[in-house]
Amino acid sequence: MAAGTGVTAIGTGGKRYAKAFIEAEEVPFPVLLDEDGSAADIVGTNTIGAGALLKPAQYLAGVRSLARGHRQHNAGRRPTQLGATLVIGPGDELLYEDFEDHAGDHADLDEVLAVLA
Repeated sequence: MAAGTGVTAIGTGGKRYAKAFIEAEEVPFPVLLDEDGSAADIVGTNTIGAGALLKPAQYLAGVRSLARGHRQHNAGRRPTQLGATLVIGPGDELLYEDFEDHAGDHADLDEVLAVLA
């Protein structure tokens, strides 16, 4: 990473959930909590509807995720909240953004690391 850069995650769970997640996943950077959804509202992340949860594509995404060794931890207080990956540079310049369209639709890590380099 370039000098002066850092990574911070923002999660939807409560303090106990965040602590367990950080320990289980060995998260090496700060994790902030968005318990009331205000950060998600500001960023404009999507939510997933009940109908989308029942689609076969969602089940396939879950199976692929499990096959890669990932598992769902506690769903948190807003289980339908989808995530986003943002890279914000000096002067609040948005350098990268990727909004999840469905659960498991994560940003490409190579793209994120290239922006951070």
